[in-house]
Amino acid sequence: MVTINKISDPDEIKKILPVISSAWGMPNLAAAFKDTINAMRFHGGLVAAAYDGDEMVGMQFAFPGYRRGRTYLYSHMTGIVEKRKYSGIGYQMKLYQKKWALENGYDLIAWTFDPIRSLNAYFNLKKLGAISRTLVPNFYGTMEDSLNAGIPTDRLVAEWWIKDQKTEVDPVESMTIDASDADSQLLIEQVTSSPPNTVKVAIPYDFSSIMSNDMQRAVEIKKRLSSVLVRLFSLQYCIVDFEKKQPSSFYILTTDPPLGSGNTPNPFI
Repeated sequence: MVTINKISDPDEIKKILPVISSAWGMPNLAAAFKDTINAMRFHGGLVAAAYDGDEMVGMQFAFPGYRRGRTYLYSHMTGIVEKRKYSGIGYQMKLYQKKWALENGYDLIAWTFDPIRSLNAYFNLKKLGAISRTLVPNFYGTMEDSLNAGIPTDRLVAEWWIKDQKTEVDPVESMTIDASDADSQLLIEQVTSSPPNTVKVAIPYDFSSIMSNDMQRAVEIKKRLSSVLVRLFSLQYCIVDFEKKQPSSFYILTTDPPLGSGNTPNPFI
């Protein structure tokens, strides 16, 4: 007997791929990816590219999202070719996306990013001005690419409130929790019993080198960071800024509602 069930497990979604291949006689699923992006474009999404002359050097696509009564633009991918990364093209593309979103009636753009990657965190939180108050465990399930193979795919949800200027926070009077430290849970208990207004959470500046040298330690740090952030979010802290430093960078969290989202229920919990 055939039953039909909604799928929520990302690793179960992977099993859809051979069904697509069989149903449409499509051995190369790159064509299905292209067709899906085109369908998103036609039905209200944004597909855009960056060009240097005639050469495409960057791409992005986004589509409408809806959760808990709120419609927003979900930015699924923004990518730059390897030889042009960190050249400012990604920032240009996000500003283009913001302009398009405003013209189409959005006040919120959302996307996910890996909390352990300091450069991504800096770009999203400091340069663009996004915030985050949600961590989704194992968002993509098992991944096999060079950046994610062997580690949990926990992701922060970035909220970019594009009609508002984010409130600046002074992190001087704050407690610091180091996600690389096995005693970080003890500090979390201190926060729970006597919550400071501002908390800083330290992460390694260069997580890739830790992965290369000691994968077990890398997994432990990633899991510990997720545990710390989930607990802080449960105490109504919100990530509002990021300090990029070496050898450790810092998330800055506060219990003060950030401008743009303070009176809005979190759509992503």
